Amino acid sequence: MIEREIEAEEKLKLVQKVEEEIRELIYDYRRCNGCGICVFACPVNAIELGPVHEIAKGLEMPPVIIDHLKCAYCGICYSFCPFNAFEFYINKEPVEKASLPLSPVRYTYKYENCKECTLCYRVCPTKAISRERIVTRSQIPEKNEGLKGSVKIDRQKCNLCGICAEFCEVFKMVEKESSPTDIMPYSDILVDESKCDFCKICEEICPEKAIVVEGKRISYKLPQKIAKITIDQNLCSNCGYCEEICPYKAAKTIKPIEGRLSLFEARMSRCDPIGCGACLRICKFNKVWFVSGDRKRVYFNEKFCIYCGACENACPYDLILVERKNYFIKETIFDAPWRNAWEDAIDRIVRKVRIKEPEKISIPEAESMLVEEIVEIGEKIPLRGLEKIKNIEELLRKVRYRKALETGELEVFMRGVERALGEDKGSGEQKT
Repeated sequence: MIEREIEAEEKLKLVQKVEEEIRELIYDYRRCNGCGICVFACPVNAIELGPVHEIAKGLEMPPVIIDHLKCAYCGICYSFCPFNAFEFYINKEPVEKASLPLSPVRYTYKYENCKECTLCYRVCPTKAISRERIVTRSQIPEKNEGLKGSVKIDRQKCNLCGICAEFCEVFKMVEKESSPTDIMPYSDILVDESKCDFCKICEEICPEKAIVVEGKRISYKLPQKIAKITIDQNLCSNCGYCEEICPYKAAKTIKPIEGRLSLFEARMSRCDPIGCGACLRICKFNKVWFVSGDRKRVYFNEKFCIYCGACENACPYDLILVERKNYFIKETIFDAPWRNAWEDAIDRIVRKVRIKEPEKISIPEAESMLVEEIVEIGEKIPLRGLEKIKNIEELLRKVRYRKALETGELEVFMRGVERALGEDKGSGEQKT
């Protein structure tokens, strides 16, 4: 016996119980941008794409709608969602994507030569990168008292990594908004010598040796690292911002999809970036789109695109084309009977088509003509015509005669039939 239920609070929770197995599929619409990959991947057409253009313009509703009665709880949508909008549990235990028959090959690496600076985590669109400060100058009690000195920054060497600013309040980064054409989060660095005791620690933490301090080094011994960078792969959208911004080539992003992004240039006069801007808003995880000053309309930086297709779904004029050429996957289960369903899902994602449902063939009912029948009950009573049949139907609605028929009192029942047919003249006693 299959039991299914649905709970809708902050997240949509679909539950299926089959004997002793419980499967749960949880959908977080806030992490969904309406790319439609799950719509193409679903083997039972249980997922429908919502009004992505209106959602991009501010409509508050889920980008996809899930029919929990159709859902097969197979985990295909969970496996291939590029933004981890789904969670999948079997018997309350989370299912790892790597344990499923097929899963995307995607990862963002942090190499050992990372300097733990601030650039990657400042530009990350999904906040997948965090930086933990292990020690700061304010946590070190030892200070130079009454010492006069100076702090100078070699602008030729400085790469605006921001390490000094997050270590000591003497330094202040001038922040600016990142964009697909200029992802650098800072425009300059300022120095406030009035807050400095000229301890010279900043000289040591600067990876470019761009800081020169005239002062006295305090005796405090720095730990091997003053901060730690961590990447949450579940939040990462594999945009590649970190790889692009890192001055030390310490980050590398493996994207799951290879493809091509293009615009229908012949129709771009319809583009209205100010009144519409749906592509700019819907690409909230990878930040590929921007308003081009020379073109006077939207354009893209394909370097950060993962070909999810949300922008194509959001454009009201069909000006955007997202082509997928390859989907890189990891194989785990090779001989399972359902393996073909997973391979077919990959094929549909690449070709951007939904599964075909079996054709429903309807056979019209043959028209029947009403004919008069002769129905015989016993040997006495011929019934002719629809009118007599209706009289018998009325008779059978009466409790007395139904009970007589059921208990075998055929004389009582037959008397009622004769009356219904108008053939019972009745006794003199009855007439009186």
